[in-house]
Amino acid sequence: MEQSKSNYRAYVCCGHNCGPKGSVRLLHELEAEVERQHIGDYVSVLPTGCQSHCESGPTMVVYPGPVYYQEVDAQRLERIVAEHFVGDTPVEEYFWRGYGALWKRPAWQSRAALPPQAPPRTTATLSQPHAKKGSRKRPTHEEPDDFKW
Repeated sequence: MEQSKSNYRAYVCCGHNCGPKGSVRLLHELEAEVERQHIGDYVSVLPTGCQSHCESGPTMVVYPGPVYYQEVDAQRLERIVAEHFVGDTPVEEYFWRGYGALWKRPAWQSRAALPPQAPPRTTATLSQPHAKKGSRKRPTHEEPDDFKW
């Protein structure tokens, strides 16, 4: 069997909404399937907290990407492992569709396909003219291609 050329990180949501939907069991099933396919050297399987896609959970995000999968179950996991992790082809029909028409192409194909985002906030935009001195909020800095928990 041909091994995957990429190193993947698969994060299974085990948050307060996905957990009761069986995501911990799915995490263990994914770990077992990765071992069955002998791709443990190429795929890391990790639990995460809430991924904020509760309505379509259990969810899983895969890097490099990000590629968000929705309504993950045992059958979908098997196909994701076979096609995405072994075959290097994400399973588009399982992609998270939360943005509807705004998300015309999968994010893994083009960063330009994502909905426009607001420009980064700076301390100048966070302060208000009537705000008390020292009451400014800190700006947030996000990594575009990795979870920071």
